[in-house]
Amino acid sequence: MAESIDRISCLVCQKEQAKGIKILDEFICEDCEQDIVNTKVEDERYPQYVIRMRNLWKNRETTGERGL
Repeated sequence: MAESIDRISCLVCQKEQAKGIKILDEFICEDCEQDIVNTKVEDERYPQYVIRMRNLWKNRETTGERGL
């Protein structure tokens, strides 16, 4: 019998993925995580990653939740 794999939508790429990390109750897939970590400031994708991460914190502040 095949094992069921839970998939969740990635905050960055919006694709359904099975592996990744959760940050402040949001999911980032492994591919996007590695892309974020390895993206240089000069890269054209960098500002978009900054906006996504900033929105994580802003959403957390507006809901009144604290902690990591």
